[in-house]
Amino acid sequence: MADLSLAEQYTLRALTGRIVGEVLADIYGIPSLGLVTNKTRICASLTGAIEAAFLADRGGLGRVVSAVSEGPEDTGAAARDLIGVNTVMLAYGGEAGGETNYALTKAFLEAAADVNLDVDIFFHVRIWAPGFVEKAVSESEKVADYLKGRALGAFGFDLERGVFIFYAVEVTGEGEVVSEPILETPLGVEHANLLRRSL
Repeated sequence: MADLSLAEQYTLRALTGRIVGEVLADIYGIPSLGLVTNKTRICASLTGAIEAAFLADRGGLGRVVSAVSEGPEDTGAAARDLIGVNTVMLAYGGEAGGETNYALTKAFLEAAADVNLDVDIFFHVRIWAPGFVEKAVSESEKVADYLKGRALGAFGFDLERGVFIFYAVEVTGEGEVVSEPILETPLGVEHANLLRRSL
């Protein structure tokens, strides 16, 4: 992240949010989307871009709900705020480090189980790529049980080929996290360059 200015970080999140929001609306076809994130400027720019793209793709007829958790102690309230939506995207990332993002991810999934949040779940690349889903499933029986049989998704990217990759994800009865690529979308030159410099 050090190689990007704050303004470039916002541009990167706008470009990413446009793709993710459109795919969630158009390809996944969900009617309502909840996003949970932390209180950082970069995460806020991403979630705002996702919500705007999602609503635009659905002609303004979709529904979005935002929830914020600064720490694990706030995830219960965030999970309750998202009751009633169809799909929740965990969008922890941005300026927070991996340790913080993992703690928030695990705590939110446990809180979602506690309130019986009946949603499909989609994971931000900053959660998916470092293996936080697998780690939470292996460390928490509550998380594993909650995610089993639930429709899950995630996205990543392949900069060599210049594509975003969207995955269908499943937690099996044995507690294994398996994924299958289901869609690729091309990255523009600016988007790919910003992603490369952000790594």
